[in-house]
Amino acid sequence: MRSHQLAALALSLGLVATITGCGGPETAPLTETNKTDFVLNDIGEMYRQYAFSKKKPANSLADFAPLDTVAPLGFKALKDGDVIARAGVEIKDVMEGPATTDPADDVLAYAKEVPTSGGLVLMHNRTVKQMTADEFKAAKLAGTGDLAAGSTAKSKH
Repeated sequence: MRSHQLAALALSLGLVATITGCGGPETAPLTETNKTDFVLNDIGEMYRQYAFSKKKPANSLADFAPLDTVAPLGFKALKDGDVIARAGVEIKDVMEGPATTDPADDVLAYAKEVPTSGGLVLMHNRTVKQMTADEFKAAKLAGTGDLAAGSTAKSKH
């Protein structure tokens, strides 16, 4: 029973943070135009919270499953394969907002179409950046490889 109360509290805090703009895009309402921005910010928040609580890098999508109530858009996008995230990425700066001690030039996550069409990417310092396909091909990818596909990861609902 207590875990349901904690999950509800985490969901409420996550929704308040999204609505008020804490850790998310500056534009408040979610639209098709800014959805990827929201999703990538959610994923950045999952990396930050995982590193803060576990003191180690996430290596699979299952590592992020307990955070699906905190960052539901990001978790769903990873699970569905709409966004590719990197495994084994050490997050040193776990403060809210963009990181100041993590690299600004390593790609942490990206929309699946970025390698061929360009688009938004999440950098290791948890900022979102627009890249062309050529810029992405030349960019350094953070971590040790892509997180495993989400089909086997289970949500904790």
